[in-house]
Amino acid sequence: MNARGEGPPMSFRGNPAQQKLYGLVEIDGAGIVLYARFEGEGAASFSARDFTGRNFYTELVPFRNVDDFRRLLDWFNKGSQPAQSMAFTCDYEDGPLAVRVLLARIRERADRDVTKSILVHIRKAH
Repeated sequence: MNARGEGPPMSFRGNPAQQKLYGLVEIDGAGIVLYARFEGEGAASFSARDFTGRNFYTELVPFRNVDDFRRLLDWFNKGSQPAQSMAFTCDYEDGPLAVRVLLARIRERADRDVTKSILVHIRKAH
């Protein structure tokens, strides 16, 4: 179930094909998915609605070094740069996979400039 208690449990981890995670995800400060658009092989079998409201780190990310990935996103979230591009190696069960990660901050302007969410785009490294 997602954070709202809706829908069946679903994750990339449960996919027998060991789906690699590529695409665009918008997450809030707690890691809850606000928007998702997956890319690559097998992406058509996943609906963005199935993942909205779920925790990106605990329910979706299929690689073993998710804590390292979360630390990178937390570091970006605490900073002031509007965007950042970086290399990351996802430690999948069937071996490491180099990816490029683009992070972009979505801000909300009220009394002060506050980060509302982060766009995370993960793609294969070339």
